Amino acid sequence: RTHLVSYSLLKLKGGRANSMSIQDYYADLDELFGEIKAETKKGKIDELLSEADEIVGQIKIEIASITNPNEKKEALSKTSSYEKKIQAYKRKALLGPQDDSADGGQKLSSVDKSKQGLAKLNGAREMLAETEEVGTKVLSDLAIQKEVIKRSTKTMKETNQELSMAQKLANKMSRWWRA
Repeated sequence: RTHLVSYSLLKLKGGRANSMSIQDYYADLDELFGEIKAETKKGKIDELLSEADEIVGQIKIEIASITNPNEKKEALSKTSSYEKKIQAYKRKALLGPQDDSADGGQKLSSVDKSKQGLAKLNGAREMLAETEEVGTKVLSDLAIQKEVIKRSTKTMKETNQELSMAQKLANKMSRWWRA
């Protein structure tokens, strides 16, 4: 991910990251996928997946500048496969591995599978509730900010009208005084 770091530095310095090719981004993604496979902490996996999403976003920006239709099609296809891979890792991170073995390769009973599935479902439901709560709070904050902006705009317009009227009076007084 040295390419990603250099891209961030270029961005911070106000430079352009055109020196990176799409192949460099693909190499960064391959390296990230290797780290994701080796990682066991969910938080770190989420962080790596977020970084992978950012790289795919950069690739899409680069693809937009490709003029050769065949190269563009190939890049879009490869990027799509990387996106699918990221989605698979996200699904795996959310739901856990989808294999039927545990504890030395013994098969899980259907009751155990159901309990695990229910636990994952409940966890997802809690996450959804938290997300809804955050979304509601954000919408509320946005509504408040909208009202503040409306009031500020109204005050600004009134102030501009008063300044305009004051300017006109000052001009009239100036003409009257000179006369």
